[in-house]
Amino acid sequence: MKKTIVYSLFLFTFLSSQIKGQNLVSFFEEHIDFTLDSDYFVINGIYSFHNKSDREINQQILFPFANKTTTIDSIRIINLNTKRKVQFNRLEKSVQFSFSLPANDTVDVNIFYRQKKSDLNKYIITSTQSWGKSLKTAVYTLTTEQELKIKSLSYQPDTVKNINDKKLYLWYKTEFMPQKDFEIVLNE
Repeated sequence: MKKTIVYSLFLFTFLSSQIKGQNLVSFFEEHIDFTLDSDYFVINGIYSFHNKSDREINQQILFPFANKTTTIDSIRIINLNTKRKVQFNRLEKSVQFSFSLPANDTVDVNIFYRQKKSDLNKYIITSTQSWGKSLKTAVYTLTTEQELKIKSLSYQPDTVKNINDKKLYLWYKTEFMPQKDFEIVLNE
């Protein structure tokens, strides 16, 4: 009970600071490459943020996972503008980190991680709603082995290509406010 109260208080404080900061900082674009192979579901994304103010801002991010962080490995976060690793704290189903956004500028952050492949491979994109504004651009790719049997996708791809022994799926969205998460259900 005590743990739940402390966690709730932390989450409330964190979300309050997020809402205040979101008036000055916008999350406007993401490019995510998903890979499904015989063992892993791999996520490698670039997330773009814009500071609309005339002062530097230290932006806090709570990045959610569909699974517990104890089942996720190889987490890496890099500020692509400074080319430096970003330190993060693991929570139960998310990581928390912060980075500086220079005045009137943008910052791209790369987040990479992998988790064991399962029948349901899920990536949370509905968290975009917490920013209160749709993404100007969202580009998603999924690369799989040719023989991988996909039962369903939560979003229909715009393009599917066969390249050698791989299959490449592509989604290109503009003014995108996700109403459901990105899910790949396998037929295994």
